[in-house]
Amino acid sequence: MKIKKPESKKIIYKAVIIIAAVLLLSIAAFKIFTNESAQLLTKEQAKQAVLKEYSGSVENLTLQSGNYVAELKTGQGLYELELDGSTGEIVSIVLLEPAASAEIRPTPLPSSAPPAGGSALPSPSPTAPRAVSEDEAVKLALQEVPGELDDVDTEINESGAFYLVEVNTTDGREAVVQVDAISGNIMSVAWEEPDEDHP
Repeated sequence: MKIKKPESKKIIYKAVIIIAAVLLLSIAAFKIFTNESAQLLTKEQAKQAVLKEYSGSVENLTLQSGNYVAELKTGQGLYELELDGSTGEIVSIVLLEPAASAEIRPTPLPSSAPPAGGSALPSPSPTAPRAVSEDEAVKLALQEVPGELDDVDTEINESGAFYLVEVNTTDGREAVVQVDAISGNIMSVAWEEPDEDHP
């Protein structure tokens, strides 16, 4: 008598199909469970996350692809911020429209001490724009994102010259602040993921 081999193959195929189906259902259940545990912030929580980092007023707040996009009006102008929808961490900030008063840089107060080199610098005339020095760009960037200076680069594109100031924050994140080299306006802030090999 011969043993029927095709029946044993059918049993093995059925077992493989059942195991694959169970595995797929397990993966789907895991994804559903993890998505529910990472709930999105409410609009009010997202708004408070913005106002915790920056002073001003939130003009508009929308949810797009799991992240919040906010328009923030400050004394320096109108900014667009992107926030992580579940943590409220600010992912990026871009200057949409500088404030009218931010176009002309203020003159230093008479009581400010002259630089270590000796005489004080002359005040810029309102008609002739002056370039922002690298040191001034660093100061402006550190006012926007408090932390420790990592690096400064000068770049030029079709819209003009700007500085890219890299700042390491106390919570281990790194921000790249784009500062306009003429007006000193903060053009954007991009947050980089922390290095895994550097705690």
